[in-house]
Amino acid sequence: MYIFKQPKIGGEVTAHQDSTFLYTEPRPTCLGLWLALEDATLQNGCLWARKGSHNEPVRRVFARNPEYFQGNTEVPMLIFENVAGESEQVDWEGTIPNDGDVEAAVRAVGFEPLPVKKGDLVAIHGQVDHLSLPNTSAKSRHTFQLHLIGVTYLHPDPSCVPAFSAVRKGAKRVE
Repeated sequence: MYIFKQPKIGGEVTAHQDSTFLYTEPRPTCLGLWLALEDATLQNGCLWARKGSHNEPVRRVFARNPEYFQGNTEVPMLIFENVAGESEQVDWEGTIPNDGDVEAAVRAVGFEPLPVKKGDLVAIHGQVDHLSLPNTSAKSRHTFQLHLIGVTYLHPDPSCVPAFSAVRKGAKRVE
């Protein structure tokens, strides 16, 4: 996936775990590789990650909405389903923490900036909470991202859209 954050207008990427979108069972296997094609700074929207979050469970998965596939096209095709306990949910899931001072709010819930130089590769465990803030600088921020999952684990039903499916119990094993 190629990401281009344009100068001054490149938007935010909300807080998320990659395993939300690339979920596998019996255990999460997602690994993200984030290659900086240009320097990524605080000003042009570098990554932020929450230290220790790789030890936390996957909180939600992006899954097919059964109601849509039973013919109700008025509902979303894909939905988020909570898979972790209530005590493990966070208020800022899928958003950017913000109490008026975005950077302070992001830091207050444990995110730390990860500025990198052109050519640096960041490996992101699938359960790590990460985000990026808008590009407020006059410089662009180009990155290339690749996500990997273990092939010996359960794979979604073949009728699913592979890039946006959540693996479920009873799915067929790919050998």
